[in-house]
Amino acid sequence: MINVSVRRLEVFVAIAESGSFAGAARRLGIAQPSVSAHVQSLEKEAGVALFERISGRQARLTEAGRGMLAHARDLIERTARLEQELAGFGTAKIQSVSFACQRSLALTILRAPLASFAHQRRDIRLSIRIAFQEEVLSAIRMGATDVGCFLSMSEPLEGQSLLIGRQRFVLFAPPDHPLARRRIKPVDLENCDFVGPVSSSHFGRVQQELLRSIGIQNVQTVAEGTEFSLVRDLVAAGLGIGCSLYESVRPEAESGRLVILDLDAPALLANVYLLTNIQRRSDKSVSTFVNFLLETFRDQPQP
Repeated sequence: MINVSVRRLEVFVAIAESGSFAGAARRLGIAQPSVSAHVQSLEKEAGVALFERISGRQARLTEAGRGMLAHARDLIERTARLEQELAGFGTAKIQSVSFACQRSLALTILRAPLASFAHQRRDIRLSIRIAFQEEVLSAIRMGATDVGCFLSMSEPLEGQSLLIGRQRFVLFAPPDHPLARRRIKPVDLENCDFVGPVSSSHFGRVQQELLRSIGIQNVQTVAEGTEFSLVRDLVAAGLGIGCSLYESVRPEAESGRLVILDLDAPALLANVYLLTNIQRRSDKSVSTFVNFLLETFRDQPQP
């Protein structure tokens, strides 16, 4: 019989939801060696490995770990409910929803709506993880998060993916760029330098597909970056043209630091997909949050 403390299960769930031992330590406010010690004790009690140690930054659930995750969450919630009842609280149990969202969506379109949801729904504890597209997919596959949201040109996970909206991408440059402030065609961009995301990343592939959709086959990328703020600064410095979400560029364009190129071509549109953890899809708190996301994107102006 496994004799596991609730605290060890809380550490286990925190690692699964944050994606790393370091992330769990930050979330729980304890030292990383303490997190490792809890996991080692838990794995010793269970008699199986619960995580695959891929690197110092990432922890992926094993098959046994994925099977244990739902039970751990359930036991933690039932323990919390029992503590509330014993303490004589009459308030409803606070439920939790973990949400992994692509950075460019979380920091622009969803920034204000997420804050509003957290403020209005105090009965749901929202845990938000801002991540790259690859990390969102990985978290859903491992069962480490309840809901995921990110951009893609095609359906990422059959049966788990729901197309909930589309977002407009734009090309941008510094105000003194030769193509700024005039109507241009895709052919005018064939020999231009570009600055963008890492080409091998999912976001990089989305950008490449968007540019190919309007006939730009050969993109001359002179610099890459994983952070949009760096890409934006390199473009502003005159290194090349950038391509990103309109909402990411809009503040810089309104301030005059950057110019959105007037492109004579079909709009550059990428799909927004919603991913849900099958094991928690029917939970009331998860369905409430999913409906909130659906309404948020339904209310977005059409690109």
